[in-house]
Amino acid sequence: MRDAVGSSPSLFVDAVDIPRLLEAERGISYRARLRRDRAIGAALAAQAPLQRVRAWRAQMARQGQLPVHDSLGQRLQRARRVIALLMMIVGSVAGCGVAAAVFHYDGTWPVNVVTVVAVLVLLQIALVLLSLVLMLPRVPGVRALQELLGALNPGAFVAAIHNRITRLNEHRAELLEWPVSRGPAVARFARWQMLVWSQIGAIAFNAAALATAAALIAFTDLAFGWSTTLRLDSDDVLRLTSLLAAPWTSIWPEAVPSAPLIESSRFFRLASAPPPAISAEALTGWWPFLLAAMLTYGLVPRCVLLFVALLRLRLATARLLLDDPNVRALLDRMSAPEVALGSEDVEISDEGGDRVAARLPASTAGEAAAVIWSGAIAQEKLPAWSLRHLQKSISFVVEAGGGRELQEDKAAIRALAATKPRVVLVFVRGWEAPLLDLQDFLESLRDAVGIDCSIVVVPVGHAEQLANETQRLIWARWVGRIGDSALYMESGA
Repeated sequence: MRDAVGSSPSLFVDAVDIPRLLEAERGISYRARLRRDRAIGAALAAQAPLQRVRAWRAQMARQGQLPVHDSLGQRLQRARRVIALLMMIVGSVAGCGVAAAVFHYDGTWPVNVVTVVAVLVLLQIALVLLSLVLMLPRVPGVRALQELLGALNPGAFVAAIHNRITRLNEHRAELLEWPVSRGPAVARFARWQMLVWSQIGAIAFNAAALATAAALIAFTDLAFGWSTTLRLDSDDVLRLTSLLAAPWTSIWPEAVPSAPLIESSRFFRLASAPPPAISAEALTGWWPFLLAAMLTYGLVPRCVLLFVALLRLRLATARLLLDDPNVRALLDRMSAPEVALGSEDVEISDEGGDRVAARLPASTAGEAAAVIWSGAIAQEKLPAWSLRHLQKSISFVVEAGGGRELQEDKAAIRALAATKPRVVLVFVRGWEAPLLDLQDFLESLRDAVGIDCSIVVVPVGHAEQLANETQRLIWARWVGRIGDSALYMESGA
């Protein structure tokens, strides 16, 4: 599917739409999806998972198998652009207002350089440092501060307002919220998206403030001086300004305040006395320093932070797509070797699993390990059942659950992990409700086999039949709530 301007969908649109497309295909039989996706995967030259998944969507679009109406991903994409535009508008208005206030000059008192530096330089440095804190990895020492800053982030605030006043579809989809099945990828994406929005607003603020200051300097007759209640003398101010001006001293020496300028431009506000009789023309030497400081400590750092945030946002968007159970299942189907059993109607249930496996190509041997949970299926029937319904051969089988001791389950996990499987099939009783002990087992299994191993929960019906639609729905929802991106449900139906 292509967007309104005829170009390929963006990575964000794919990250939203592809998992939804895969979820909507649950009604298509597993065999049909496997055959189709395996054929698409075999025809692709790309080997990287991200390129393969996006190429799959492109191929589906060429085959006319995708809806042509405006997708949720496209609507969310427009919402992101609206929020970015709002941040630019808010930042620009705020920047103009603040600059006009701190550079206000009515001919009575000079513009106080201390106020300008405090608001448009030192405060910007502090805000940049807080943005850097948000960009740090989630470590225990700063996690609480990062959460507080995230809640106060202007990008998140504007997004929350947008989500409240705009309902994107009948399900009231939120821009920064996705199903828990996507795990930590959602939080990572939301954090970098908020940082991008906040940097856009900050750039607009600093650019507008700089433009306003330049316009006031160019088209009005501003006079500058410095005054503070702190016990600072001219030498102290000279050291501070020289420190701030260090980045541009060799490039723009006129933007470094001299000692005579600092000495002559100090003034004191006295309630009953007029300002010192100093020529305004003699006090204009401060403006190059102020503009250079605003550019160096306000606008430039924000541009750098935006560049970094955009790079990290793209990586986070890629993980948002790939760290989805439905996408993981798609990649497994696209890379699955073909298992030729002859006629699709051949009956293999009466033949031993070992004899069936012996007829398979050598490349399919050891394709998956298996866990039989609580006696969901007889072990001797498992190889044939898996070949028939999942087209996966079984290389290693353990049994767990069903009243076994915890130590026995741990031993089964260790034995299974020692085989370093690429896929683990966990066969469960489809007619029974999922229990917490199974979830604990799956979490321990994940820790043992690592994130690169796909764990597939396979509900089995009574008498080794396929699970019915109600059972599949219950187990799919339960698996999705676990929040493991490499864990998904497949029934073989």
